[in-house]
Amino acid sequence: MSSIFSKRRCFSEVSKISFFVYTITMITFGIYCLTGIVNLVSAFYFKEGLRKITKCCLMPALLVFYFFGAEQILVLVIAALVFSWAGDIFLINKDKPLFFRLGLAAFLVSHIFYSVAFLTLAGSVNNMALIISVVIAIPLGLAMLKLLNADPPMKIPVTAYAVVIILMSISAFQLMLARPGFAGILIFAASVVYLFSDTFMAYLLFHGKPKHFNVITMIPYIIAQGGIIMGLVLGSVR
Repeated sequence: MSSIFSKRRCFSEVSKISFFVYTITMITFGIYCLTGIVNLVSAFYFKEGLRKITKCCLMPALLVFYFFGAEQILVLVIAALVFSWAGDIFLINKDKPLFFRLGLAAFLVSHIFYSVAFLTLAGSVNNMALIISVVIAIPLGLAMLKLLNADPPMKIPVTAYAVVIILMSISAFQLMLARPGFAGILIFAASVVYLFSDTFMAYLLFHGKPKHFNVITMIPYIIAQGGIIMGLVLGSVR
């Protein structure tokens, strides 16, 4: 079964698509944005019940937006969103070591699916860009690990996670080069924000959480996930 299903839809030709589908597309992205805002406000005012509920609703809203909005749907992207959703759920209890590890593993798998999806869409690899990316990524990764300074039991999981998320961003860079334009730039920029988001969250977890930890860490996460999926939707339009 093919991992790519084509849909004959296009945002720029609204008259040729179902009004229902277009409406659902716009509504679901609006719901994602609104849910993100409510999550941040509830986190700021320490409304834990509402914060947890809205956090669990982010990825489902983004998944529906992708399904109805993209002309070309990749099962790999759906899998990335599903594992991101699982990671969100696990990390609600991030203070418990088991749930933190499960959340880390879920997001690691999510980044792998994103990476393969980006390379699949790119269709080829720019070797020179890959070499330059690796040269930059190695000292960047080492600096990240030194900055995080994770406890001994977490060093291997954190190192593996750092490698995978950097590879995800490199894959996004390859996609941007293969498909130049706003969509590709948006996906790559969002991947960099994602890299910053997860590094920043890990640093705060290992070195002391500030009062508004959930607000500070969720802002870049919401932007990154939304940016990646919006870029994939826009990039699928022909």
